[in-house]
Amino acid sequence: MTDCFAFRFYEPDDESRRSLVIFFSSRISLDVIAKSIKNDVSEHLVPKNVYLMSFEDFSISREEYLVDSSFACEFNSYVGEIENRLKCVCVDRSGALNICGENRVEGALSEAILQSGMISLFKKHSGLVVSNHGYHFVKPSGEHCDKFIRASNLLVSSVEVNFLAVSLLPYMQRDLRRVYVDTSSISFLISIVIQQFCEFDEGLPSIESFESYDVFKERFDFVEDRSSLIFVSATTSGTLVRNLLNKTSFSREQIVTLFYINLPSDQQGIFDVEKAIERGLVSRKASECEFCKRGSKLIRIAGDQFLPENPKHELLVIKKDHFDKDRQAFFRQFAATGVLGWNTAASPTEDTKEHFFLAVDKVLALEAKPFSDCLQKRIKRHLSRDTATIIVFDDTGSRALETKIRDNLGDDADTITWLTPKELKEEKLDGSGSVLVLVGAITSGRSLLAVSRKLRCINTLSTITYLVAFSKLPNDDAFSQLKKDLTQGGHEFVVLTHCSVPRIKEYSKTAWHWEEELLHPFGEDDPLGDGGGSLPDVFIQRRNQLLANSNDPQKLFLPSSDGQPLKLRRTFAFWSDLGFDENRLSKVNQADVYWTIQSVLHDLRNASENKGLTTTYHTTLISPANFDRYNDGVIQASLLRAAHPVEMDYRVDSVFSRQMTDVISSVLKNWDNAQGEAALEFLMALWTERLCIDDVHLREIGSLKRDEMNDALKFMFVRISERLEENA
Repeated sequence: MTDCFAFRFYEPDDESRRSLVIFFSSRISLDVIAKSIKNDVSEHLVPKNVYLMSFEDFSISREEYLVDSSFACEFNSYVGEIENRLKCVCVDRSGALNICGENRVEGALSEAILQSGMISLFKKHSGLVVSNHGYHFVKPSGEHCDKFIRASNLLVSSVEVNFLAVSLLPYMQRDLRRVYVDTSSISFLISIVIQQFCEFDEGLPSIESFESYDVFKERFDFVEDRSSLIFVSATTSGTLVRNLLNKTSFSREQIVTLFYINLPSDQQGIFDVEKAIERGLVSRKASECEFCKRGSKLIRIAGDQFLPENPKHELLVIKKDHFDKDRQAFFRQFAATGVLGWNTAASPTEDTKEHFFLAVDKVLALEAKPFSDCLQKRIKRHLSRDTATIIVFDDTGSRALETKIRDNLGDDADTITWLTPKELKEEKLDGSGSVLVLVGAITSGRSLLAVSRKLRCINTLSTITYLVAFSKLPNDDAFSQLKKDLTQGGHEFVVLTHCSVPRIKEYSKTAWHWEEELLHPFGEDDPLGDGGGSLPDVFIQRRNQLLANSNDPQKLFLPSSDGQPLKLRRTFAFWSDLGFDENRLSKVNQADVYWTIQSVLHDLRNASENKGLTTTYHTTLISPANFDRYNDGVIQASLLRAAHPVEMDYRVDSVFSRQMTDVISSVLKNWDNAQGEAALEFLMALWTERLCIDDVHLREIGSLKRDEMNDALKFMFVRISERLEENA
């Protein structure tokens, strides 16, 4: 019904039955009104009262309704007692509501009508833009949020806009000459308000947009006298108004926010939309954003709050050819040799542990080709007679590399000055000869840059050679930038082997941190722990291992239901062309498999647009089919731990959630055999919410608990039940 706007509301102090409001902004027939009442009653049952609301220029008197026998008959038929239950509300130019053109509607009732109508429109037209679990928004203010108010969504129908205009009329003044808006999308609403008021001393005021926060980047020519008024479309914090007050001479009375939540007490707003927002609204500084920490993609709100496209959801099936030739060459040399470690400090003196650790000393001891041949060639090429100083980083890998260099130098090693970065003093190297810097492995290159700054003092004809055994820089861009910085002035940056891996910083939250946070309260040493029942032996051992920050390469994952460590079977698609014999495969540990899966996922994240896990506005998830294709428990556990939470949040699509639920159900139903060896890992992923499915599907998973299951599984099912209660 486009001629009128109908909605229900509770009258003040009476929430037993709602009343009906029918608003119209132009002259319409009583038949149209009667039809609107009939349609509403058919859908929502009989209202307490009926309020027929319009502007005074188009109002219909109560007498006209009563004397029209056809209208009165229909009203009595659908509502009853027209004399008592029909109310005529007239809106004057000041925005005041009057009953039958005589008595002013009391404040509480007027507010209930105007606020309820707005909430109805807000819900009807989705005034709140909500992210899903795969992406979130950054507002023009710079804050990150999961929802934002989009006022323009409500400005669809002229009769509805006229209704919203009623609440703005009290802010119109006869001497008003100009109105500024933060976005042109609300100009339509402001123009309607101006037309309804119409009693201006010097003609209709102008309307001009200052484009939200862009006003602070370039000077905007505000006229800051009393004849100006500012309307801000929406806010969840009041930041824009606060900045306007600080940077202009406008008073608080001259700045009005239309739609708001959490409005500061010293600002004025019209429509409070808090009741229309389920589960609240999260808005945080970028540094405090939990969505970013989960890997959620970021969509920027700019200008008139325009979103370039609706985010889509896609599934990615990981294939063997995603493991390219360079990766194959690396793992052919170093997998199943004890070289690939996990959660290990580079040296005994280091406090920080490396998530992806390369045992360079073991690599050098293996003398594996082609690495050893490449090293020998580089030593012969870059170790010149002019080399006066060799700087060796103080870690196990770099020291092993030093030993290799000393062996090649023989007695000449004593003619060279050997230093660590801490011993490096600029005054001692002033004007010195060429320098060789030895590093076992680099993760970011920051330490090399620090050394390079201290070496600016050497002879201008001398060279610096940075010899690095392994680069773990996360991508080509990072490597290229580091090389550019280090080679300025004709110096050389030599890396023997590249193996890009995700950058796991000391404050990054890994799957093991999530697990430790949940298990920790069950320990006696946590004074705030609520107990929650005794821990099964499997989790006592696991909790102790996590608290000890273990780096055991065979204990990355939870064991199978019978307590055995997860092991790789003979077939592993990514290694099928590496030529490993039975003896080599017998030495495989969990860290080797985890490194492999992390490398594949990392390459997919760095792949070009639409070819991997990296897309701007799309949410790409790891397809549930991957857990069927790679069904070894240790591979499934590696996927669960290596994936970002946003890559396993199947709540974005109920079909995806259903597919993942089927996979998990199959694993749990086979908890007592090889097909279900990763059962505890799947349940842990659900408990930590690194893997998410719809609650209806999570309940289905919870129903799979069986009496014959062991204590560890039963413990996890109780945790899943608790998670469901929290989500309710």
